[in-house]
Amino acid sequence: MVGPGPRIPRPGSPRDDGDDAGAAPGGSHTLAAPTPAHSFNGRLVTLIVVATLIVFLAAPTAKIFIDQHTQITELRSSIAEEQDRQQQLKREEQLWGDDSYVEQQARERMSYVMPGESAYVVVGAQPDVHQGVESSAEQVEAGKPAWGDGLWQSVVDSAYPQQDVTLEPQPQESSDK
Repeated sequence: MVGPGPRIPRPGSPRDDGDDAGAAPGGSHTLAAPTPAHSFNGRLVTLIVVATLIVFLAAPTAKIFIDQHTQITELRSSIAEEQDRQQQLKREEQLWGDDSYVEQQARERMSYVMPGESAYVVVGAQPDVHQGVESSAEQVEAGKPAWGDGLWQSVVDSAYPQQDVTLEPQPQESSDK
């Protein structure tokens, strides 16, 4: 418990000259010094606890909201891309409905000619169009894993059946690490 503080004289008050006309109830013309405010308050602690609780409760919800918002944005862009692709396929479908376009594609892609026309193939002018894929049995076999690696991979695949099955060989990591 804090007692009364020291007396401080009032500004502009008459000096103590024996006249007690304006004197305070203690017989003095002085005021009590103000008591300092408490720097540690229970309300402040409660406010900090409540604010911390709100942050911890709101953070996961805010993260979920942001993640879902991102996912919605990605899905909307994916939908827009698929709609563009759908429109492109509809235009292509309309082109394939035209007999002159079908004829043009047959001439270009399969080297078809109309009756009475002569077809000429210029060798070397467009090497990618009429040449087959150059591959040998060695190149095909070089892309496959060794039989032991294939056997081990089948054991691993049987242990984890939910993985997607791929028909292409997986690239092997080097053991030089």
